[in-house]
Amino acid sequence: MLGVIVLQQRDNDPIPVPASDIAGHLGRLLDCADGSDVVFSVSGEKFSAHKAVLAACSPVFKAQLFGSMAEAKMRCITLHDIKPKTFQVLLRFMYTDELPRDDEIQSSSNNIDLFQNLLVAADMYHLYRLKLMCARKLWDCVSAETVAEVLSCAEMYNCSELKSTCLDYFVLEENFKIAVLTDGYFQLMQSFPSVIDEIRARRRFDRQT
Repeated sequence: MLGVIVLQQRDNDPIPVPASDIAGHLGRLLDCADGSDVVFSVSGEKFSAHKAVLAACSPVFKAQLFGSMAEAKMRCITLHDIKPKTFQVLLRFMYTDELPRDDEIQSSSNNIDLFQNLLVAADMYHLYRLKLMCARKLWDCVSAETVAEVLSCAEMYNCSELKSTCLDYFVLEENFKIAVLTDGYFQLMQSFPSVIDEIRARRRFDRQT
């Protein structure tokens, strides 16, 4: 005799689970500075932070804060060659894995300045995901007027993904005619003549195919 098993159909989501808010919790921890154990001084501005969070994100911070370097014994560390706004965004990224929204940045030129500086800092502190996120933001800002400037940044800080996309954009005839007249192109010629050679080689190849 065959039996029939009736399965009770359940609701699709009878016990909803809220999305993780760990980024929000850590962001609030950064804002209130509870339990902070290190202070960074950047051009006179002070930023409180937690050594364990920074060390978990960055091998460079780990070496500075928990290794044999002098900074490991300091309560207040002075940083040079980084702007306060850049360091503020860098810190918040390490706590929340988030970048500022577009509406939090005043203009496209500020976008380029901020994310170029942030890419430099990401390279310095070995934050590879942040470096690629900055590269993507810079690519979103690229135009014929800015491509040479962004290309210089990509070459200087060894961001091959950004360099490749900028080269593809640069060699297009309609972009090339404008880009070669910019200050960024003049600076590119002075600082990275090998990149100019790459552009010329790509254009010769494109004309032959």
